[in-house]
Amino acid sequence: MKILFVCFGNLCRSPMAEGIARKILGTNAGMESAGTHAYRSQRPTAEAVETMRDKFGIDISSHRSRNVQDLRIEDFDYIIPMDDNVHEELKRDFSGLGEKLMLSWSIIDPYGRDLSTYEEAAARIQKKVEELSVFLKNEG
Repeated sequence: MKILFVCFGNLCRSPMAEGIARKILGTNAGMESAGTHAYRSQRPTAEAVETMRDKFGIDISSHRSRNVQDLRIEDFDYIIPMDDNVHEELKRDFSGLGEKLMLSWSIIDPYGRDLSTYEEAAARIQKKVEELSVFLKNEG
């Protein structure tokens, strides 16, 4: 099973979701992330790296941003948008996704904000990944 987390720039939310999902789901699924407006090969924000390291014991420092347009999005079983705007862009740009495109997780973009905003976003992402884990167990 392949899961794709998508945010705007692939610098904060989707890399955090990918890291948390790897920790929670382990080898039960392949996790990747991308952005709808990502510049290729940028590093995640320092705040995202710090939050993941200090709060979750996860190292995302080697992550490099990718644009969703560079992927074979149809190869993923589930595509999870981090907010409503990303959901609408994916629906518009990839009209054939159908049920692969899940509902928005409504995670506020912490980019350019303080560390506590990153921590709040990561905590919400963790809760959503835990819910996803239950959903996937019930699906299988």
